[in-house]
Amino acid sequence: MVWKFTHQGFSGKKGIALLLIILSLLALWIPVTIDKLTDFTAFKTGILNQPFSNGFGYVLIYALPVLECTTVICLISEKLRGIGLVLSTLLMVAFTGYVGIALLGAWEKLPCGCGSVISGMTWLQHFFFNMFFLLISGAGLYLWYKLRGSNAGSETAEGGSAKRLYNKSIL
Repeated sequence: MVWKFTHQGFSGKKGIALLLIILSLLALWIPVTIDKLTDFTAFKTGILNQPFSNGFGYVLIYALPVLECTTVICLISEKLRGIGLVLSTLLMVAFTGYVGIALLGAWEKLPCGCGSVISGMTWLQHFFFNMFFLLISGAGLYLWYKLRGSNAGSETAEGGSAKRLYNKSIL
């Protein structure tokens, strides 16, 4: 994979910050996704031990790996990066909210269905870990929008017409 250092390819301080955020998010989502897929039985057992219905658990068993894998693919793809940042932020909101509710004592039994490094954390450590990735996901989304907005019309400045650019983007 080759990272470009222009336009959405991370030029300037904001671009480099976005690159570091994306690399950090990939360092989170890739191992988490691989862990779920390679030890699917343990993941499934962990989810079904959570304090919600098995019906919802079965939805999560299949939805989470798909969403996480989609997040990784979108973060890697320059054209889908914004979607990847949105997905990362939404997933982290859900995970952080769940851990926050658990810390507030909403459930008596709290098995952790997490794998990798996260499984060795306390619930409070897990909360702050999630908060960190929630904040950088949000910061990445903010930077992506800022960088995208600052480059608006940059392709038309090189001699192309805005009408051709618009028609090309629709097709």
